[in-house]
Amino acid sequence: MSTNVFANGLEISGKAVDAKTIAAFPDVCFTPPENPATPPGVPVPYPSFGFASDTEQGTGTVKIGGKTVNIKNKSDLSKTSGTEAGCATKKGAVTSKNVGKEYFHSWSSDVKFDGEPVVRHTDLATNNHASPQANTPPMLHAAQWEVDGTCCAQILSDNKMVLHRHGDSDCKSEEGYWSEHYVENQYMAVAGNRNKTKAKFRNYACDDAPCLCMHSKWKKGDTDRPGHLRVGQTTGTDHYEKSKVCRDCLNEEDPNLGDFADTCARASVDNHENMEGKSETTKQRVAACLVAVFFAHLLEKINEYRKSKNQKPATISELRSMTR
Repeated sequence: MSTNVFANGLEISGKAVDAKTIAAFPDVCFTPPENPATPPGVPVPYPSFGFASDTEQGTGTVKIGGKTVNIKNKSDLSKTSGTEAGCATKKGAVTSKNVGKEYFHSWSSDVKFDGEPVVRHTDLATNNHASPQANTPPMLHAAQWEVDGTCCAQILSDNKMVLHRHGDSDCKSEEGYWSEHYVENQYMAVAGNRNKTKAKFRNYACDDAPCLCMHSKWKKGDTDRPGHLRVGQTTGTDHYEKSKVCRDCLNEEDPNLGDFADTCARASVDNHENMEGKSETTKQRVAACLVAVFFAHLLEKINEYRKSKNQKPATISELRSMTR
């Protein structure tokens, strides 16, 4: 039985679907040893994982692959994983749990099963709940997109290319890391105002877009900082080198959005510290997955607006061909 069922161009999440929340980070849990120096244990940030196969409280009548489907304000994932070692008495810093539930926070605006909106690929979820308060920031719930037969969620996880919503960034700025739009926001934004979107990209927002944490500023103690650069400068960082490629592409080639996204995603891969030393095939796969997530997000946002105006929905091909 097929599990490839879509809403608004995005795969629907359910118990039979290969959907995951990959590496929601950080999930801070207290970890042994517990002693007078560290009474509740040692606080350690873990990546937290949720799998749609652990769906509970889903649909009762409409099913995919013969199994229940995730819907708004009813469904959750019964458990999360990755934090088992955080088993000191206190466990989660916020929830006092270390393998708590996963809850969903976004869904389709118009496709409903059993009278409730369905949860889709790239909708937001939070992990390790004991109550409505989560122990992690929101993270994309990734359904099955594949590159060369491997799920994109797995590809990104295996290579530690963890995505987050820009507005929910937990990048360690004190260590020189910023939340980076791997497809540069400037393509969709009005010149001189990064928070104002061009009409053709209406409903896209800087804070909602998928991002990566990237090394963006030199700090004291960086052993690889070139001697002529001062602490606090951005020149020569991963972010700087990636952004230079993207901006050169804009200035020299005036690309359509598809070509620009391909260029920026590849530049993000080529300049990200977690991809250093990886094979060309691996880099190509990661870049392809970054592009896929970006266009799924953009398609959802633009089509939400178009539906509200009774306009024809956009397609990925249309978005890729858009120009500035």
